Amino acid sequence: MKAFGLSDIGVTRLNNEDVWVACPEIGFFAIADGMGGHNAGEVAAKEAIEHLLNSVKNIKNNRGPLEWMIQLRHAIEQANQWVYRLGKSDEGLNGMGTTLCCLIWAEETIIYAHVGDSRIYRLRDTQLELLTQDHSLFAKWLKIGKESQTPYPYKNVITRAVGTTSTANPEIAICTHEPGDLFFLCTDGLSDVLTFEDIEKIINRSPDLETASKRLIQKAKIKGSSDNITILMIQSEKNSAENLPGQQRDDSPGSQGIQSDVIGFERPASESV
Repeated sequence: MKAFGLSDIGVTRLNNEDVWVACPEIGFFAIADGMGGHNAGEVAAKEAIEHLLNSVKNIKNNRGPLEWMIQLRHAIEQANQWVYRLGKSDEGLNGMGTTLCCLIWAEETIIYAHVGDSRIYRLRDTQLELLTQDHSLFAKWLKIGKESQTPYPYKNVITRAVGTTSTANPEIAICTHEPGDLFFLCTDGLSDVLTFEDIEKIINRSPDLETASKRLIQKAKIKGSSDNITILMIQSEKNSAENLPGQQRDDSPGSQGIQSDVIGFERPASESV
C-alpha cells in the first residue's frame, strides 16, 4: 500500500486542532478533529490519537476481522476514557473532545471506525463511496428530510465525540479491499464545503495521492472553508505501475504535503516533517 497525509490550518483559524497518524508498518491510519476552548481541542485530538495508536500497536496482528472489531472498539473506548479523565482533571481542558475516524488495513479486509463527523470514503474503479455516516445533528435532520429547516446554530453540532462523556460509542464496520482501491479520511473542514462530486472528480483527475490531497485542500479554501482541513489517503497497490485511475490532469496549485509515516500534530501546511 501507499499513503499520503496533509493538514492545513485553513484561512481563518489561528491554530490547527486536527491530528493525523499513518503507520503503514502496522496498517493503522487515523484522523482526529479536536474541539474545546483555547488549546483544549489540540490536546484532545493529540491525546486520543497517541493513546489509540499505542493500543493498536499492542494488538496481535494474527486476529480475524471480528476480533479486530472487538479490539478496536475497546481501544477507542480506552482512548475516550483517557481524554475524558484529562478533561475532568484540568479546568482549562474541561469539556474538550475530538472526532475520530480510523482504519486498520488487514490482509483481506479493512476494519474502520468513526466517532463524530470526520469521514471515511472509498474510491473503487473511479466510483466514490461514503463508508461512514456523520454523528451530527445535521445528519439526523437529513434523515427526516428537513435540511432546509435545520436551525443554523446547530448545523455543525456533533452527537458523538471522544472525551466529552464516559463512553464514545464508536461505529465500527468492515469491508474488503481490492487492488487499486483508495481509502480517503478527512475532517469536516473539507467535507462541509466540497460536494461528493467535487471530491470524486478531483481524485480521479489527479496523477497521485499527493497531488489529489493538495488540490482538494485548495478547492476547499476556494469554496470558503473556515476550518482546519486534514486529509489522509491510503491506496492498495495495483499489479501494474498505475497510480490513481483518472486520465485527465489538473495542475491547479495546492498546499505542501506531510510524509505519511509519522504522526501529524499541529502544523501549518507550509511545514513538513
